[in-house]
Amino acid sequence: MQQKRMQPKILRILSGAMMTLALLLLTACSGLGSFIPIPIPTASTGTTTSGKNPASIHVGFISETTSEDFALEMAAGAQYAANQFHVSAQIVAPPNINDRAAVKLFDGLTKTAHDGIAVETLAPGLFAQPEANAVSKGIPVIAVDTVPSAASHITTYVGNDNLAAGETLADAAIEHIPTLARGNLLIGIDTPGVPVLNYRVQGIKQEFQHLRPEIQITGPFNSQQITALNLASWNNTIKAHSNILACLGVGDPDNSSLAQIKQEQHAAYLSGAFDLDPTALQAIVNGTNFALVDPEHFLKGYVAMRLLIEHALSGKAIPQGWWNPGHLLVKQSNVQQIITRQQSQANKGQFYQSIISKEFANPSAYIKPISQAR
Repeated sequence: MQQKRMQPKILRILSGAMMTLALLLLTACSGLGSFIPIPIPTASTGTTTSGKNPASIHVGFISETTSEDFALEMAAGAQYAANQFHVSAQIVAPPNINDRAAVKLFDGLTKTAHDGIAVETLAPGLFAQPEANAVSKGIPVIAVDTVPSAASHITTYVGNDNLAAGETLADAAIEHIPTLARGNLLIGIDTPGVPVLNYRVQGIKQEFQHLRPEIQITGPFNSQQITALNLASWNNTIKAHSNILACLGVGDPDNSSLAQIKQEQHAAYLSGAFDLDPTALQAIVNGTNFALVDPEHFLKGYVAMRLLIEHALSGKAIPQGWWNPGHLLVKQSNVQQIITRQQSQANKGQFYQSIISKEFANPSAYIKPISQAR
């Protein structure tokens, strides 16, 4: 399934005229079988640096997979930072979600990316000991998107406030639901047990329970990660309920499934989810889905990589704690702007530059203790 989904998404990324393919090979990780490096376009801007020669800096980024938009976006942000500072970055991931293969890739990075590694994984427990080993060798390691295990000894985490992100999607839905409406809210989670997704669900539920306690909440049910299974799961759940007011998912595949079902059934309920699958953006354009929440994956990858690079170049201390770059509600009023942003790395850089400048001018405003991460 993942390989089927990977090809069209990579083709979309490569379609811009200003983009090139960065083939980053991690030779230390031989014997993994079908390893595919993430394709990342190059950025067009440069940043002056002081201290060490940028050519001598070697950093790495390991992400979950090459087959999902969320992982590709974070890897793209990391590469953009590396390009800005003209340093060598190895951006790697297994082609499908395979956490044990990802751990092997991480082990390989520890032999080559001596100046720091950023890790995006949905299995922080599996990475804990390898990460602790790297930290003990003096390699800076930053966790991205998923809170690291305490056993990893990682002291810097870059990720969303997922509880708040769930509340944002809930609030946007509630704005469209008449005050006296009575009916059902269906909530799907495509990967049960993943903390960031659990927090999104919690945010949605808490907001509806607080603002619309009369609405019946069903879920979260397992909406499945695999595309075909996700579609079937939503189909079956929707058919099993009547008087549906809204269907909200907290993962990437939920968007396209909900849009397809709603179009086929000519349904009137609200539908929306998370992440920037092109199908999801188009569903907002045509009014099928009312909104999605962008967890700003590109920005997370950028922040983590820049922190490592600045530390390596000039010895600037990596701030300890949880850096929350924020999230964005995408709806009809701003979806065209986001579609334009997603067309190239140059567009993304232009869109994010003011946000980047603001956050790096005052990092303490965006940092809390890791123990508060959610």
